[in-house]
Amino acid sequence: MITIRSASLAFGDHVLFSGLDLDVGRGRLVGLTGESGCGKTSLLRAVLGFVPLTSGTIKVDKWPCDATHVHEIRRATAYVPQELQPPAVNGADLLRLTHELTANQSQVKPESVDALMVLLGLEPSLLELSAAKLSGGQRQRLLLAAALAMPKPYLLLDEPTSALDEESTQRVGQALQKACREENRAVLVVSHDSTLLTYCDRVVAFAGTSQPITVDNAAVYSPEI
Repeated sequence: MITIRSASLAFGDHVLFSGLDLDVGRGRLVGLTGESGCGKTSLLRAVLGFVPLTSGTIKVDKWPCDATHVHEIRRATAYVPQELQPPAVNGADLLRLTHELTANQSQVKPESVDALMVLLGLEPSLLELSAAKLSGGQRQRLLLAAALAMPKPYLLLDEPTSALDEESTQRVGQALQKACREENRAVLVVSHDSTLLTYCDRVVAFAGTSQPITVDNAAVYSPEI
Protein backbone atom coordinates (compact mmCIF):
# COMPACT_ATOMS: atom_id res chain seq x y z
CA MET A 1 0.00 0.00 0.00
CA ILE A 2 1.02 3.60 -0.67
CA THR A 3 0.19 5.58 2.48
CA ILE A 4 0.27 9.39 2.43
CA ARG A 5 -0.40 11.32 5.64
CA SER A 6 -0.83 15.08 6.19
CA ALA A 7 1.21 15.74 3.07
CA SER A 8 1.97 19.32 2.10
CA LEU A 9 4.16 20.59 -0.69
CA ALA A 10 5.32 24.13 -1.37
CA PHE A 11 8.02 25.81 -3.39
CA GLY A 12 9.03 28.90 -1.48
CA ASP A 13 5.84 30.76 -0.58
CA HIS A 14 3.82 28.97 -3.26
CA VAL A 15 1.73 26.19 -1.69
CA LEU A 16 0.77 23.46 -4.16
CA PHE A 17 -1.34 21.42 -1.74
CA SER A 18 -1.62 20.70 1.96
CA GLY A 19 -3.25 18.28 4.35
CA LEU A 20 -3.43 15.36 1.92
CA ASP A 21 -4.26 11.94 3.36
CA LEU A 22 -4.45 9.14 0.82
CA ASP A 23 -4.21 5.35 0.78
CA VAL A 24 -3.60 3.49 -2.48
CA GLY A 25 -4.01 -0.19 -1.66
CA ARG A 26 -3.02 -3.16 -3.77
CA GLY A 27 -5.81 -3.87 -6.23
CA ARG A 28 -6.86 -0.22 -6.37
CA LEU A 29 -6.73 2.34 -9.18
CA VAL A 30 -6.60 5.95 -7.96
CA GLY A 31 -6.69 9.04 -10.14
CA LEU A 32 -5.26 12.51 -9.47
CA THR A 33 -6.86 15.37 -11.37
CA GLY A 34 -7.30 19.15 -11.23
CA GLU A 35 -5.87 22.24 -12.84
CA SER A 36 -2.25 22.36 -13.95
CA GLY A 37 0.37 23.45 -11.45
CA CYS A 38 -1.39 22.08 -8.36
CA GLY A 39 1.22 19.48 -7.53
CA LYS A 40 -0.15 16.26 -9.03
CA THR A 41 3.04 15.33 -10.87
CA SER A 42 5.09 16.54 -7.91
CA LEU A 43 3.19 14.12 -5.69
CA LEU A 44 4.14 11.20 -7.95
CA ARG A 45 7.75 12.31 -7.79
CA ALA A 46 7.50 12.68 -4.00
CA VAL A 47 6.41 9.03 -3.73
CA LEU A 48 9.66 8.13 -5.49
CA GLY A 49 11.75 10.44 -3.33
CA PHE A 50 12.65 12.89 -6.10
CA VAL A 51 10.70 15.80 -4.51
CA PRO A 52 10.73 16.28 -0.71
CA LEU A 53 7.44 17.07 1.01
CA THR A 54 7.24 20.29 2.97
CA SER A 55 5.53 18.32 5.72
CA GLY A 56 3.84 14.97 6.18
CA THR A 57 4.92 11.43 5.39
CA ILE A 58 4.83 8.87 2.58
CA LYS A 59 5.21 5.14 3.05
CA VAL A 60 5.24 2.50 0.32
CA ASP A 61 4.62 -1.03 1.53
CA LYS A 62 6.85 -1.35 4.62
CA TRP A 63 9.28 1.37 3.55
CA PRO A 64 9.11 5.02 4.66
CA CYS A 65 10.13 7.36 1.89
CA ASP A 66 13.52 8.43 3.20
CA ALA A 67 17.13 8.22 2.14
CA THR A 68 17.52 4.79 3.69
CA HIS A 69 14.58 3.13 1.95
CA VAL A 70 13.94 5.11 -1.24
CA HIS A 71 15.88 2.66 -3.42
CA GLU A 72 13.61 -0.19 -2.27
CA ILE A 73 10.58 1.91 -3.19
CA ARG A 74 11.97 2.64 -6.65
CA ARG A 75 12.76 -1.02 -7.26
CA ALA A 76 9.14 -1.91 -6.46
CA THR A 77 7.66 0.81 -8.68
CA ALA A 78 7.20 1.31 -12.41
CA TYR A 79 7.01 5.03 -13.26
CA VAL A 80 6.03 6.49 -16.62
CA PRO A 81 6.45 10.29 -16.73
CA GLN A 82 4.54 12.40 -19.21
CA GLU A 83 7.64 13.14 -21.25
CA LEU A 84 9.87 10.10 -21.62
CA GLN A 85 12.03 10.14 -24.73
CA PRO A 86 14.64 7.36 -24.68
CA PRO A 87 16.95 7.55 -27.72
CA ALA A 88 15.29 4.57 -29.39
CA VAL A 89 15.82 3.37 -32.97
CA ASN A 90 12.41 1.71 -33.29
CA GLY A 91 9.46 0.48 -31.22
CA ALA A 92 11.26 -2.62 -29.97
CA ASP A 93 14.22 -0.51 -28.92
CA LEU A 94 11.86 1.83 -27.06
CA LEU A 95 10.59 -1.11 -25.01
CA ARG A 96 14.11 -2.37 -24.36
CA LEU A 97 15.45 0.98 -23.22
CA THR A 98 12.45 1.57 -20.95
CA HIS A 99 13.03 -1.75 -19.23
CA GLU A 100 16.75 -1.10 -18.89
CA LEU A 101 16.00 2.21 -17.17
CA THR A 102 13.75 0.78 -14.47
CA ALA A 103 13.93 -3.02 -14.30
CA ASN A 104 15.98 -6.13 -14.66
CA GLN A 105 15.14 -6.86 -18.28
CA SER A 106 15.45 -10.62 -17.73
CA GLN A 107 12.36 -10.42 -15.51
CA VAL A 108 10.21 -9.11 -18.38
CA LYS A 109 8.66 -11.92 -20.40
CA PRO A 110 8.23 -11.22 -24.14
CA GLU A 111 4.84 -12.93 -24.12
CA SER A 112 3.67 -10.44 -21.50
CA VAL A 113 4.59 -7.54 -23.77
CA ASP A 114 2.84 -9.21 -26.72
CA ALA A 115 -0.38 -9.72 -24.74
CA LEU A 116 -0.32 -6.15 -23.47
CA MET A 117 0.17 -4.77 -26.97
CA VAL A 118 -2.95 -6.66 -28.09
CA LEU A 119 -4.88 -5.36 -25.06
CA LEU A 120 -3.82 -1.79 -25.84
CA GLY A 121 -4.67 -2.08 -29.55
CA LEU A 122 -1.08 -1.97 -30.84
CA GLU A 123 -0.02 -3.79 -33.99
CA PRO A 124 3.13 -5.97 -33.74
CA SER A 125 4.51 -4.11 -36.77
CA LEU A 126 5.02 -1.05 -34.54
CA LEU A 127 8.02 -2.76 -33.00
CA GLU A 128 9.85 -2.46 -36.31
CA LEU A 129 8.66 1.08 -37.06
CA SER A 130 11.23 3.84 -36.75
CA ALA A 131 10.88 5.68 -33.43
CA ALA A 132 10.73 8.95 -35.35
CA LYS A 133 7.60 7.71 -37.13
CA LEU A 134 5.73 6.62 -34.01
CA SER A 135 2.80 8.90 -33.19
CA GLY A 136 2.48 10.36 -29.71
CA GLY A 137 -0.34 7.96 -28.94
CA GLN A 138 1.59 4.93 -30.17
CA ARG A 139 4.59 5.94 -28.09
CA GLN A 140 2.41 6.41 -25.00
CA ARG A 141 0.85 2.97 -25.34
CA LEU A 142 4.21 1.28 -25.97
CA LEU A 143 5.61 2.88 -22.83
CA LEU A 144 2.54 1.78 -20.88
CA ALA A 145 2.91 -1.77 -22.21
CA ALA A 146 6.55 -1.70 -21.10
CA ALA A 147 5.58 -0.54 -17.60
CA LEU A 148 2.78 -3.08 -17.21
CA ALA A 149 5.08 -5.89 -18.35
CA MET A 150 7.43 -5.22 -15.43
CA PRO A 151 6.78 -7.47 -12.41
CA LYS A 152 6.36 -4.54 -10.05
CA PRO A 153 3.50 -4.08 -7.56
CA TYR A 154 3.27 -0.29 -7.81
CA LEU A 155 2.61 1.75 -10.94
CA LEU A 156 2.78 5.56 -11.21
CA LEU A 157 1.58 7.18 -14.45
CA ASP A 158 1.58 10.82 -15.51
CA GLU A 159 -1.03 11.68 -18.18
CA PRO A 160 -0.84 8.32 -20.00
CA THR A 161 -3.74 9.15 -22.37
CA SER A 162 -3.00 12.78 -23.26
CA ALA A 163 -2.41 11.89 -26.94
CA LEU A 164 -5.07 9.16 -27.26
CA ASP A 165 -8.52 9.01 -28.79
CA GLU A 166 -11.61 7.75 -26.93
CA GLU A 167 -11.26 4.11 -27.96
CA SER A 168 -7.57 3.94 -27.05
CA THR A 169 -8.26 5.65 -23.72
CA GLN A 170 -10.85 3.01 -22.92
CA ARG A 171 -8.30 0.30 -23.70
CA VAL A 172 -5.85 1.92 -21.31
CA GLY A 173 -8.52 2.11 -18.60
CA GLN A 174 -9.32 -1.57 -19.06
CA ALA A 175 -5.63 -2.51 -18.97
CA LEU A 176 -5.11 -0.60 -15.72
CA GLN A 177 -8.17 -2.18 -14.14
CA LYS A 178 -6.89 -5.60 -15.17
CA ALA A 179 -3.52 -4.86 -13.56
CA CYS A 180 -5.30 -3.98 -10.33
CA ARG A 181 -7.99 -6.67 -10.25
CA GLU A 182 -6.09 -9.63 -11.63
CA GLU A 183 -2.50 -8.82 -10.66
CA ASN A 184 -3.18 -7.02 -7.37
CA ARG A 185 -1.18 -3.94 -8.25
CA ALA A 186 -1.62 -0.45 -6.84
CA VAL A 187 -1.92 2.22 -9.57
CA LEU A 188 -1.74 5.98 -9.08
CA VAL A 189 -2.42 7.97 -12.25
CA VAL A 190 -2.40 11.70 -13.00
CA SER A 191 -4.95 12.60 -15.65
CA HIS A 192 -7.22 15.35 -16.98
CA ASP A 193 -9.06 12.76 -19.07
CA SER A 194 -12.60 12.29 -17.75
CA THR A 195 -12.94 9.01 -19.65
CA LEU A 196 -9.89 7.48 -17.99
CA LEU A 197 -10.98 8.76 -14.57
CA THR A 198 -14.24 6.82 -14.78
CA TYR A 199 -12.16 3.63 -14.57
CA CYS A 200 -10.67 4.72 -11.24
CA ASP A 201 -11.90 3.48 -7.87
CA ARG A 202 -11.19 6.87 -6.36
CA VAL A 203 -10.40 10.34 -7.74
CA VAL A 204 -8.49 13.04 -5.87
CA ALA A 205 -9.23 16.51 -7.22
CA PHE A 206 -6.60 19.19 -6.65
CA ALA A 207 -8.27 22.57 -6.42
CA GLY A 208 -5.14 24.72 -6.39
CA THR A 209 -5.67 26.06 -2.90
CA SER A 210 -5.28 23.76 0.06
CA GLN A 211 -6.63 20.31 0.79
CA PRO A 212 -7.42 18.16 -2.27
CA ILE A 213 -10.92 16.64 -2.48
CA THR A 214 -11.23 12.86 -2.55
CA VAL A 215 -14.20 11.29 -4.35
CA ASP A 216 -15.03 7.58 -4.11
CA ASN A 217 -16.73 5.78 -7.02
CA ALA A 218 -15.24 7.54 -10.02
CA ALA A 219 -18.29 6.67 -12.11
CA VAL A 220 -19.90 9.82 -10.69
CA TYR A 221 -16.87 11.94 -11.55
CA SER A 222 -17.42 15.12 -13.49
CA PRO A 223 -14.81 17.72 -14.51
CA GLU A 224 -16.67 20.31 -12.44
CA ILE A 225 -15.74 18.89 -9.02
